[in-house]
Amino acid sequence: MSRAPLLSGFSDENIRQLASIMDGPIRIPQGRLLFEEGAPGDTLYFILSGGFEVLKRDGGGSALHRLALLTAGQSIGEVSLLDSGPRSGAVRAVEDSEVVAVPIARLREQPDPHLGIDSRLKINMAYELAARLRRTNEVTVETLRRQLSEAESRVEMSKFIYRLLVGLCFYMFALGVTTALSKVVPDTSLISLPILVGFAFGVWRTVKTSPWPPSTYGFTLENWRGNALEGAVLFIPVALLVVLLKWIGVTFIPALQGAAVFDFPRSTGLFGGEDLLNGSAFGAFTPIQETIARGTQASFQLFLTSKHKTLEAIVLSNMLFSATHLHVSIILALAVFPFGLYWGWIFARQGSLVGSSVSHAILGVFGLMIVGIPVF
Repeated sequence: MSRAPLLSGFSDENIRQLASIMDGPIRIPQGRLLFEEGAPGDTLYFILSGGFEVLKRDGGGSALHRLALLTAGQSIGEVSLLDSGPRSGAVRAVEDSEVVAVPIARLREQPDPHLGIDSRLKINMAYELAARLRRTNEVTVETLRRQLSEAESRVEMSKFIYRLLVGLCFYMFALGVTTALSKVVPDTSLISLPILVGFAFGVWRTVKTSPWPPSTYGFTLENWRGNALEGAVLFIPVALLVVLLKWIGVTFIPALQGAAVFDFPRSTGLFGGEDLLNGSAFGAFTPIQETIARGTQASFQLFLTSKHKTLEAIVLSNMLFSATHLHVSIILALAVFPFGLYWGWIFARQGSLVGSSVSHAILGVFGLMIVGIPVF
Protein backbone atom coordinates (compact mmCIF):
# COMPACT_ATOMS: atom_id res chain seq x y z
CA MET A 1 0.00 0.00 0.00
CA SER A 2 2.84 2.39 0.78
CA ARG A 3 3.98 2.11 -2.88
CA ALA A 4 0.65 3.43 -4.20
CA PRO A 5 1.17 6.85 -5.89
CA LEU A 6 -1.99 8.17 -4.25
CA LEU A 7 -0.46 7.49 -0.82
CA SER A 8 2.84 9.21 -1.52
CA GLY A 9 3.98 11.07 1.61
CA PHE A 10 1.72 9.09 3.93
CA SER A 11 3.26 8.07 7.21
CA ASP A 12 2.94 4.53 8.52
CA GLU A 13 0.34 5.83 10.95
CA ASN A 14 -1.66 7.37 8.09
CA ILE A 15 -1.59 4.10 6.18
CA ARG A 16 -2.63 2.09 9.26
CA GLN A 17 -5.50 4.53 9.83
CA LEU A 18 -6.60 4.12 6.21
CA ALA A 19 -6.29 0.33 6.36
CA SER A 20 -8.60 0.25 9.38
CA ILE A 21 -11.57 1.40 7.29
CA MET A 22 -10.81 -0.77 4.25
CA ASP A 23 -12.76 -3.80 3.05
CA GLY A 24 -10.97 -6.75 1.50
CA PRO A 25 -8.95 -8.17 -0.02
CA ILE A 26 -11.62 -8.72 -2.70
CA ARG A 27 -10.94 -11.21 -5.51
CA ILE A 28 -12.02 -10.19 -9.00
CA PRO A 29 -11.83 -12.98 -11.64
CA GLN A 30 -10.52 -12.21 -15.12
CA GLY A 31 -13.17 -10.58 -17.34
CA ARG A 32 -15.43 -9.46 -14.49
CA LEU A 33 -16.37 -5.80 -14.09
CA LEU A 34 -15.28 -4.10 -10.90
CA PHE A 35 -17.94 -1.48 -11.61
CA GLU A 36 -19.90 -0.26 -14.62
CA GLU A 37 -19.99 3.16 -16.22
CA GLY A 38 -22.67 5.26 -14.57
CA ALA A 39 -22.57 3.33 -11.30
CA PRO A 40 -22.48 5.39 -8.05
CA GLY A 41 -19.01 6.68 -7.26
CA ASP A 42 -18.97 5.68 -3.61
CA THR A 43 -15.78 3.60 -3.27
CA LEU A 44 -12.05 4.01 -3.84
CA TYR A 45 -10.03 0.88 -4.71
CA PHE A 46 -6.36 -0.04 -4.49
CA ILE A 47 -5.00 -2.88 -6.64
CA LEU A 48 -3.09 -5.50 -4.63
CA SER A 49 -2.39 -7.84 -7.56
CA GLY A 50 -3.36 -8.37 -11.18
CA GLY A 51 -4.54 -5.63 -13.53
CA PHE A 52 -7.60 -3.73 -14.73
CA GLU A 53 -8.58 -1.86 -17.89
CA VAL A 54 -10.56 1.37 -17.81
CA LEU A 55 -13.30 1.32 -20.47
CA LYS A 56 -15.47 4.11 -21.85
CA ARG A 57 -18.61 3.60 -23.92
CA ASP A 58 -18.94 5.72 -27.06
CA GLY A 59 -21.80 8.14 -27.69
CA GLY A 60 -23.82 5.52 -29.58
CA GLY A 61 -23.66 3.19 -26.62
CA SER A 62 -22.42 0.19 -28.59
CA ALA A 63 -18.61 0.03 -28.47
CA LEU A 64 -16.23 0.10 -25.49
CA HIS A 65 -12.88 1.87 -25.81
CA ARG A 66 -9.91 1.20 -23.51
CA LEU A 67 -8.62 4.41 -21.92
CA ALA A 68 -6.01 3.02 -19.51
CA LEU A 69 -4.46 -0.13 -18.04
CA LEU A 70 -3.91 -0.16 -14.27
CA THR A 71 -1.65 -2.57 -12.37
CA ALA A 72 -0.74 -3.49 -8.79
CA GLY A 73 -0.14 -0.50 -6.51
CA GLN A 74 -2.38 1.86 -8.47
CA SER A 75 -5.75 3.21 -7.38
CA ILE A 76 -9.13 3.00 -9.09
CA GLY A 77 -12.02 5.47 -8.76
CA GLU A 78 -10.05 8.24 -7.09
CA VAL A 79 -12.33 10.89 -8.67
CA SER A 80 -14.92 9.68 -6.14
CA LEU A 81 -12.82 11.36 -3.44
CA LEU A 82 -13.73 14.73 -4.92
CA ASP A 83 -17.31 14.42 -6.15
CA SER A 84 -20.16 12.00 -5.76
CA GLY A 85 -20.99 11.83 -9.47
CA PRO A 86 -21.49 8.57 -11.35
CA ARG A 87 -18.55 6.57 -12.64
CA SER A 88 -17.20 8.13 -15.84
CA GLY A 89 -16.07 4.73 -17.13
CA ALA A 90 -16.20 1.00 -16.47
CA VAL A 91 -13.34 -1.04 -14.97
CA ARG A 92 -12.77 -4.69 -15.89
CA ALA A 93 -10.18 -7.20 -14.70
CA VAL A 94 -7.76 -8.29 -17.43
CA GLU A 95 -6.52 -11.16 -15.22
CA ASP A 96 -7.41 -12.67 -11.85
CA SER A 97 -6.89 -9.76 -9.47
CA GLU A 98 -7.25 -8.57 -5.88
CA VAL A 99 -8.27 -5.16 -4.58
CA VAL A 100 -9.05 -3.48 -1.31
CA ALA A 101 -11.96 -1.07 -1.09
CA VAL A 102 -12.21 2.23 0.79
CA PRO A 103 -15.85 3.35 1.20
CA ILE A 104 -15.91 7.13 0.68
CA ALA A 105 -18.54 7.57 3.41
CA ARG A 106 -16.21 6.06 6.03
CA LEU A 107 -13.33 8.21 4.82
CA ARG A 108 -15.36 11.38 5.20
CA GLU A 109 -16.25 10.45 8.77
CA GLN A 110 -12.61 11.25 9.67
CA PRO A 111 -12.15 14.89 8.65
CA ASP A 112 -8.93 16.78 9.28
CA PRO A 113 -9.72 20.02 11.13
CA HIS A 114 -6.28 21.52 10.50
CA LEU A 115 -6.57 22.70 6.90
CA GLY A 116 -4.63 25.84 6.00
CA ILE A 117 -4.98 28.10 2.95
CA ASP A 118 -2.43 26.03 1.01
CA SER A 119 -4.28 22.77 1.70
CA ARG A 120 -7.65 24.32 0.83
CA LEU A 121 -6.29 25.65 -2.50
CA LYS A 122 -4.90 22.23 -3.35
CA ILE A 123 -8.21 20.56 -2.56
CA ASN A 124 -10.12 23.07 -4.71
CA MET A 125 -7.63 22.53 -7.52
CA ALA A 126 -8.19 18.79 -7.20
CA TYR A 127 -11.96 19.32 -7.58
CA GLU A 128 -11.36 21.30 -10.76
CA LEU A 129 -8.97 18.68 -12.13
CA ALA A 130 -11.56 15.98 -11.45
CA ALA A 131 -14.15 17.85 -13.52
CA ARG A 132 -11.62 18.31 -16.32
CA LEU A 133 -10.77 14.61 -16.21
CA ARG A 134 -14.40 13.68 -16.78
CA ARG A 135 -14.59 16.01 -19.78
CA THR A 136 -11.29 14.68 -21.10
CA ASN A 137 -12.62 11.12 -21.00
CA GLU A 138 -15.61 12.16 -23.08
CA VAL A 139 -13.41 13.93 -25.64
CA THR A 140 -11.00 11.00 -25.77
CA VAL A 141 -13.75 8.50 -26.49
CA GLU A 142 -15.30 10.74 -29.15
CA THR A 143 -11.88 11.03 -30.80
CA LEU A 144 -11.40 7.26 -30.70
CA ARG A 145 -14.89 6.73 -32.13
CA ARG A 146 -14.22 9.17 -34.96
CA GLN A 147 -10.85 7.56 -35.74
CA LEU A 148 -12.44 4.11 -35.76
CA SER A 149 -15.18 5.33 -38.09
CA GLU A 150 -12.60 6.86 -40.44
CA ALA A 151 -10.58 3.63 -40.44
CA GLU A 152 -13.69 1.59 -41.24
CA SER A 153 -14.53 4.00 -44.06
CA ARG A 154 -11.05 3.62 -45.56
CA VAL A 155 -11.31 -0.17 -45.43
CA GLU A 156 -14.75 -0.14 -47.05
CA MET A 157 -13.61 2.37 -49.66
CA SER A 158 -10.69 0.11 -50.66
CA LYS A 159 -13.08 -2.85 -51.01
CA PHE A 160 -15.50 -0.77 -53.06
CA ILE A 161 -12.77 0.53 -55.40
CA TYR A 162 -11.41 -2.99 -55.86
CA ARG A 163 -14.83 -4.36 -56.80
CA LEU A 164 -15.54 -1.40 -59.03
CA LEU A 165 -12.30 -1.86 -60.96
CA VAL A 166 -12.91 -5.60 -61.29
CA GLY A 167 -16.43 -4.86 -62.54
CA LEU A 168 -15.21 -2.32 -65.09
CA CYS A 169 -12.57 -4.75 -66.40
CA PHE A 170 -15.24 -7.45 -66.62
CA TYR A 171 -17.49 -5.05 -68.52
CA MET A 172 -14.76 -4.05 -71.00
CA PHE A 173 -14.14 -7.70 -71.84
CA ALA A 174 -17.89 -8.25 -72.20
CA LEU A 175 -18.11 -5.18 -74.44
CA GLY A 176 -15.46 -6.66 -76.72
CA VAL A 177 -17.35 -9.97 -76.88
CA THR A 178 -20.60 -8.17 -77.60
CA THR A 179 -19.02 -6.15 -80.41
CA ALA A 180 -17.72 -9.34 -82.00
CA LEU A 181 -21.06 -11.15 -81.59
CA SER A 182 -23.04 -8.26 -83.03
CA LYS A 183 -21.52 -9.03 -86.43
CA VAL A 184 -22.99 -12.53 -86.48
CA VAL A 185 -25.89 -12.43 -83.99
CA PRO A 186 -28.71 -9.88 -84.43
CA ASP A 187 -29.67 -9.81 -80.73
CA THR A 188 -26.97 -9.61 -78.04
CA SER A 189 -29.39 -9.09 -75.16
CA LEU A 190 -28.23 -12.36 -73.60
CA ILE A 191 -24.91 -10.60 -72.93
CA SER A 192 -26.71 -7.86 -70.95
CA LEU A 193 -28.01 -10.26 -68.33
CA PRO A 194 -24.64 -11.62 -67.10
CA ILE A 195 -23.17 -8.11 -67.20
CA LEU A 196 -25.87 -6.69 -64.93
CA VAL A 197 -25.88 -9.77 -62.71
CA GLY A 198 -22.10 -9.41 -62.32
CA PHE A 199 -22.40 -5.79 -61.24
CA ALA A 200 -25.33 -6.63 -58.95
CA PHE A 201 -23.22 -9.33 -57.30
CA GLY A 202 -20.50 -6.75 -56.58
CA VAL A 203 -23.04 -4.42 -54.97
CA TRP A 204 -24.49 -7.32 -52.96
CA ARG A 205 -21.03 -8.21 -51.63
CA THR A 206 -20.45 -4.57 -50.69
CA VAL A 207 -23.71 -4.45 -48.75
CA LYS A 208 -23.16 -7.84 -47.10
CA THR A 209 -19.65 -7.05 -45.82
CA SER A 210 -20.32 -3.41 -44.97
CA PRO A 211 -20.30 -2.24 -41.32
CA TRP A 212 -23.32 -0.09 -42.17
CA PRO A 213 -26.85 -1.55 -42.19
CA PRO A 214 -28.48 -2.55 -45.53
CA SER A 215 -30.82 0.43 -45.19
CA THR A 216 -27.81 2.67 -45.90
CA TYR A 217 -27.84 1.26 -49.43
CA GLY A 218 -31.60 1.60 -49.83
CA PHE A 219 -32.58 -1.94 -48.76
CA THR A 220 -35.47 -1.02 -46.53
CA LEU A 221 -39.24 -1.39 -46.63
CA GLU A 222 -39.90 1.47 -44.23
CA ASN A 223 -42.70 3.62 -45.68
CA TRP A 224 -42.57 1.51 -48.86
CA ARG A 225 -46.16 2.34 -49.83
CA GLY A 226 -45.53 6.07 -49.60
CA ASN A 227 -42.25 5.76 -51.48
CA ALA A 228 -43.85 3.64 -54.22
CA LEU A 229 -46.71 6.14 -54.61
CA GLU A 230 -44.28 9.04 -54.75
CA GLY A 231 -42.20 7.22 -57.38
CA ALA A 232 -45.33 6.69 -59.49
CA VAL A 233 -46.38 10.36 -59.15
CA LEU A 234 -42.87 11.62 -59.97
CA PHE A 235 -43.05 9.56 -63.16
CA ILE A 236 -45.70 11.93 -64.59
CA PRO A 237 -43.60 15.07 -65.33
CA VAL A 238 -40.84 12.99 -66.92
CA ALA A 239 -43.41 11.05 -68.98
CA LEU A 240 -44.74 14.36 -70.31
CA LEU A 241 -41.18 15.35 -71.21
CA VAL A 242 -40.70 12.05 -73.08
CA VAL A 243 -43.90 12.66 -75.08
CA LEU A 244 -42.75 16.21 -75.86
CA LEU A 245 -39.38 14.95 -77.08
CA LYS A 246 -41.09 12.37 -79.30
CA TRP A 247 -43.39 15.03 -80.72
CA ILE A 248 -40.42 17.30 -81.48
CA GLY A 249 -38.69 14.37 -83.15
CA VAL A 250 -41.56 13.36 -85.43
CA THR A 251 -42.22 17.03 -86.27
CA PHE A 252 -38.75 18.34 -87.01
CA ILE A 253 -36.44 15.33 -87.62
CA PRO A 254 -36.78 14.07 -91.20
CA ALA A 255 -35.93 10.48 -90.29
CA LEU A 256 -38.82 10.35 -87.83
CA GLN A 257 -41.42 12.30 -89.80
CA GLY A 258 -44.56 10.30 -90.39
CA ALA A 259 -44.18 8.27 -87.22
CA ALA A 260 -46.82 8.42 -84.50
CA VAL A 261 -46.11 10.03 -81.12
CA PHE A 262 -47.49 6.90 -79.47
CA ASP A 263 -46.08 3.95 -81.39
CA PHE A 264 -47.00 1.01 -79.19
CA PRO A 265 -46.77 -2.02 -81.51
CA ARG A 266 -44.06 -0.73 -83.86
CA SER A 267 -41.77 0.43 -81.02
CA THR A 268 -40.97 -3.15 -80.08
CA GLY A 269 -41.95 -5.22 -83.08
CA LEU A 270 -44.06 -7.35 -80.75
CA PHE A 271 -47.80 -7.71 -80.38
CA GLY A 272 -50.25 -8.64 -77.64
CA GLY A 273 -48.95 -11.20 -75.19
CA GLU A 274 -45.37 -10.92 -76.38
CA ASP A 275 -45.31 -7.18 -75.71
CA LEU A 276 -46.91 -7.68 -72.31
CA LEU A 277 -44.34 -10.35 -71.44
CA ASN A 278 -41.48 -8.12 -72.59
CA GLY A 279 -42.75 -5.19 -70.53
CA SER A 280 -43.20 -7.40 -67.46
CA ALA A 281 -39.66 -8.71 -67.81
CA PHE A 282 -38.31 -5.16 -68.06
CA GLY A 283 -40.21 -4.11 -64.94
CA ALA A 284 -39.05 -7.17 -63.00
CA PHE A 285 -35.44 -6.56 -64.00
CA THR A 286 -35.50 -2.87 -63.06
CA PRO A 287 -34.79 -3.43 -59.31
CA ILE A 288 -31.52 -5.14 -60.28
CA GLN A 289 -30.51 -2.12 -62.34
CA GLU A 290 -31.46 0.22 -59.51
CA THR A 291 -29.56 -1.92 -57.02
CA ILE A 292 -26.41 -1.44 -59.10
CA ALA A 293 -26.84 2.30 -59.71
CA ARG A 294 -28.10 3.30 -56.24
CA GLY A 295 -25.80 0.90 -54.38
CA THR A 296 -22.90 2.61 -56.15
CA GLN A 297 -24.42 6.02 -55.37
CA ALA A 298 -24.79 5.16 -51.67
CA SER A 299 -21.16 4.02 -51.52
CA PHE A 300 -19.96 7.28 -53.04
CA GLN A 301 -22.11 9.24 -50.57
CA LEU A 302 -20.36 7.44 -47.71
CA PHE A 303 -16.83 8.01 -48.99
CA LEU A 304 -16.93 11.47 -50.59
CA THR A 305 -16.22 14.34 -48.22
CA SER A 306 -17.16 17.57 -50.02
CA LYS A 307 -20.24 19.59 -49.06
CA HIS A 308 -21.81 18.64 -52.40
CA LYS A 309 -21.12 14.94 -51.97
CA THR A 310 -24.74 13.87 -52.59
CA LEU A 311 -24.83 15.61 -55.96
CA GLU A 312 -21.37 14.29 -56.84
CA ALA A 313 -22.43 10.76 -55.86
CA ILE A 314 -25.53 10.99 -58.09
CA VAL A 315 -23.54 12.25 -61.09
CA LEU A 316 -20.62 9.84 -60.71
CA SER A 317 -22.72 6.73 -60.13
CA ASN A 318 -24.91 7.51 -63.13
CA MET A 319 -21.91 8.12 -65.37
CA LEU A 320 -20.76 4.61 -64.51
CA PHE A 321 -24.25 3.17 -64.90
CA SER A 322 -24.76 4.87 -68.26
CA ALA A 323 -21.44 3.49 -69.48
CA THR A 324 -22.69 -0.03 -68.79
CA HIS A 325 -25.28 0.47 -71.59
CA LEU A 326 -22.65 1.04 -74.28
CA HIS A 327 -22.87 -2.62 -75.33
CA VAL A 328 -26.44 -1.90 -76.51
CA SER A 329 -25.85 1.47 -78.20
CA ILE A 330 -24.20 4.79 -77.46
CA ILE A 331 -27.57 6.52 -77.93
CA LEU A 332 -29.10 4.42 -75.16
CA ALA A 333 -26.11 5.09 -72.90
CA LEU A 334 -26.53 8.85 -73.39
CA ALA A 335 -30.33 8.65 -72.96
CA VAL A 336 -30.02 6.74 -69.68
CA PHE A 337 -27.86 9.39 -68.02
CA PRO A 338 -30.38 12.25 -67.48
CA PHE A 339 -33.07 9.81 -66.33
CA GLY A 340 -30.53 8.20 -63.99
CA LEU A 341 -29.93 11.62 -62.42
CA TYR A 342 -33.66 11.89 -61.78
CA TRP A 343 -33.86 8.45 -60.18
CA GLY A 344 -30.72 9.22 -58.17
CA TRP A 345 -32.45 12.32 -56.81
CA ILE A 346 -35.47 10.21 -55.81
CA PHE A 347 -33.18 7.73 -54.04
CA ALA A 348 -31.34 10.50 -52.17
CA ARG A 349 -34.70 11.99 -51.20
CA GLN A 350 -36.22 8.73 -49.92
CA GLY A 351 -33.21 6.68 -48.85
CA SER A 352 -34.95 3.67 -50.38
CA LEU A 353 -34.78 1.69 -53.62
CA VAL A 354 -38.57 1.46 -53.78
CA GLY A 355 -39.42 4.86 -55.26
CA SER A 356 -36.61 4.96 -57.83
CA SER A 357 -37.37 1.37 -58.91
CA VAL A 358 -41.08 2.11 -59.39
CA SER A 359 -40.38 5.28 -61.36
CA HIS A 360 -37.69 3.52 -63.43
CA ALA A 361 -39.95 0.57 -64.27
CA ILE A 362 -42.97 2.66 -65.26
CA LEU A 363 -40.97 5.19 -67.25
CA GLY A 364 -38.96 2.50 -69.02
CA VAL A 365 -42.04 0.62 -70.17
CA PHE A 366 -43.78 3.86 -71.12
CA GLY A 367 -40.87 5.35 -73.06
CA LEU A 368 -39.55 2.27 -74.82
CA MET A 369 -42.75 0.29 -75.45
CA ILE A 370 -45.61 2.81 -75.60
CA VAL A 371 -44.09 6.03 -76.90
CA GLY A 372 -41.36 4.15 -78.75
CA ILE A 373 -38.31 6.36 -78.19
CA PRO A 374 -35.76 5.15 -80.81
CA VAL A 375 -32.66 4.56 -78.68
CA PHE A 376 -31.50 1.17 -80.00
